[in-house]
Amino acid sequence: MSVYIISDIHIGSPRSKIKELRQCLQRDNIDILVIAGDIYEKEYRRVEREEAHGLFERLIKVLGVRPKLMIVSLSSSSHDPQIGHFVGEVDGVEVDACNCPISFNYMGEEYVVVHGDIAVGDGVLAYIIDRIRPGAVGRILRRKLKLYAKTWLIYGHSHVPYLSLEERILNPGSWKAYGIRRTLGAVYEMPSARPICKPTP
Repeated sequence: MSVYIISDIHIGSPRSKIKELRQCLQRDNIDILVIAGDIYEKEYRRVEREEAHGLFERLIKVLGVRPKLMIVSLSSSSHDPQIGHFVGEVDGVEVDACNCPISFNYMGEEYVVVHGDIAVGDGVLAYIIDRIRPGAVGRILRRKLKLYAKTWLIYGHSHVPYLSLEERILNPGSWKAYGIRRTLGAVYEMPSARPICKPTP
C-alpha cells in the first residue's frame, strides 16, 4: 500500500515539469494519490459534473497512473475548475475532489488535504510568507481548520516545500517554476513522509 502526495502541478503551463512527474509516478503502483490543488493552469471557471468528469479523465491520462483512489483538494481562488464536490469513478479510479479541505484516514493516521488559498488567497503573498517563515501558511491553516495535533495537514498553494514531522505539516511544493517562484517540490510517500523524487531545476 502506498500514498503519494503532490501539489501545484499546473497542467497546461509550459513551465510545468509534467514529463518528470509522470516518470516518477509510474515507478510504483500507487494505492492513493493525493493532490493539494492547482492541477491545471487555466481552468478557473464553474463546471458541471460531466465536464468535471472529463477534466479528471484528462488528469489521469496526463499523469499516466491509475491509483485505486485519487483525492484532490482543488484551488477555490484560481487555476482549478470550480466543481463543488465530486465523488465518482473515472476510468476505473475512484475520485474524491472538492474546492475545499478533504479528510481521509490511512493506516491509523488522519490526514486533511487543502490547497491553502483559504488561508492566504494571493499565491505570490503565500510564497513570500512561506519563504520568510517556512511552514507559516500551514500553521495558519491548522489554526483556521482547528485540526487536532495528531492530524497531518497537507497543503499547497505557496509552492514552497515544507515538511515538519513534529508539527505534522507537509507542503510537497510545486512542479512549476516561474518568476520569483523558482523553488521546486517533490513527490512524497506517506506514512513515511519521505520524498520519492524531485524535478530537475
